[in-house]
This record gives sequence, C-alpha cells and structure tokens, in this order.
Amino acid sequence: MPRSLNIEDQISLLKGAAFEIVQMRFNMLFNEETGIWECGSRKYCINDAVRAGFQAHLLDPLLKLHFSLRRLHLHDEEYVLMQAISLFSADRPGVTQHSVIDQHQEMLALTLKTYIDINRSDPNKHLVFPKIMACLTEMRTMNEEHTKQILKIQDIQPDVSPLMLEIISKHS
Repeated sequence: MPRSLNIEDQISLLKGAAFEIVQMRFNMLFNEETGIWECGSRKYCINDAVRAGFQAHLLDPLLKLHFSLRRLHLHDEEYVLMQAISLFSADRPGVTQHSVIDQHQEMLALTLKTYIDINRSDPNKHLVFPKIMACLTEMRTMNEEHTKQILKIQDIQPDVSPLMLEIISKHS
C-alpha cells in the first residue's frame, strides 16, 4: 500500500477487496474443462459451496465468471494487476482519500493495458483489457451478494472465524 494512505483507508481497501482478490486467486486454480478448482491434492466444485450454504443467485454468475475469466488465458502478471486494480477502488465503504486511491487505480489500469498491448500477440488482444474490466465489474457486483450470504450463513452457523467476521463487518 502507498505510504500516503492512512491506516483506516488501507484497512477499508483490504476488507472491501478481499472477496474479489480471493476469486482472482481461485481462478488461477480453476480448470475450465472440468469446472473444478484444483488446489493441490484437494479439488472443489460448485456443489461444495452449495453445501456450505451459498445460494444459486451468487454461485451461478460466479461460476460463469470463472469460466469467462479463465478463457482469457491471463498471464500471472495480468492477474496481479487485476488484483491491484480491485484493491485500489476508491468507492469502498470507509475510504476517505478518494483522489489518491483513484490515481493509483488509474495508473494500474494503464499499466495493465500497456502490458497486454506489449506482451500479447494474438489478433484479438485489443479485447482482453475490456473483458478484464468487465470481469472486475461483475466481481464487484457479486461482492455485495457474497457479504449478504455470508451474514445469512453466520446466522445459521455462528462459528464463523474472527477474520471472516472482520472482513464482512459493516463497520470499518
């Protein structure tokens, strides 16, 4: 995080982007042929999330997103820049230094676009950046629904970890 950001903004950014960053990391483990997340010797499917208490109106678009994102065949550097763009979203709850954060996000988005322009050779490379940005927008939309469902699951299963409680709490 840039030193110019106060600690409260840093915490708000981290809490706000946690779901999105986790999804991008999970996407790196997603097998687009089987629809399964392969985490070493462990394998997870969408039914595992259903058994955990998540509902279809989050999981269906989430699975579709994972297929769409994986089909872009992103480089590790592109995933990292996506995560940074997601992290530096000035409209997260509790953020106060909007212009500083906006400047960082804009610089990261330009870096991603430049990386794609320089490092991709396929004829449709001009579509990669807009597709990435669309995926980021979709994840942002799902973030709120994810929080609602986590809170519902917490009511049913009150043994949610302290870290999860901190991430989903409404207060910064």
